[in-house]
Amino acid sequence: MGDGRTYGFGNVTGPRLHDAVNGRRQRLRDHFAGFGGLVRDYLDCLESDEQIHCGPIEWLELDRWHVGRVVLIGDAAHASSPMMGQGGCLAMEDALVLAENLQSKARVETALDAFVARRRPRVDWVQRGSRAVGDMLSLPSAIRNGVLRERGVAMLEDRFRPLTAAP
Repeated sequence: MGDGRTYGFGNVTGPRLHDAVNGRRQRLRDHFAGFGGLVRDYLDCLESDEQIHCGPIEWLELDRWHVGRVVLIGDAAHASSPMMGQGGCLAMEDALVLAENLQSKARVETALDAFVARRRPRVDWVQRGSRAVGDMLSLPSAIRNGVLRERGVAMLEDRFRPLTAAP
């Protein structure tokens, strides 16, 4: 994030609730107390409850990413959960592909149509993968943890391999 700050993401499955800011840091420490040292160390570095944002994961799946000569890219067009850590990557890829299309097409509108046609399959794939990871987290821990122990590395490699191709 810059300026000496970092971003951490934790997921708690369960019913949606409002988590009051006051006492949030200690509640997170308590909730994740059974996790490894790195998680505890990270939470111990937090200095105040206000440094922690708790909220539901929101998705944005627009039918159209552009109208006329106005286009949305990145999370403005296709926000998803951080489960695959691809939000910033997709935004940078969007910018690159948009620039390539604007340079190679005679009309802006044609370039925008080509941009969406090229980007939509990859974005949809990332969103499906993010949902799959999120769905896996809601499985009973004995099942989820067993699968991860048995196939975790292969699942991770399979999940991210398609992203190594050019956008």
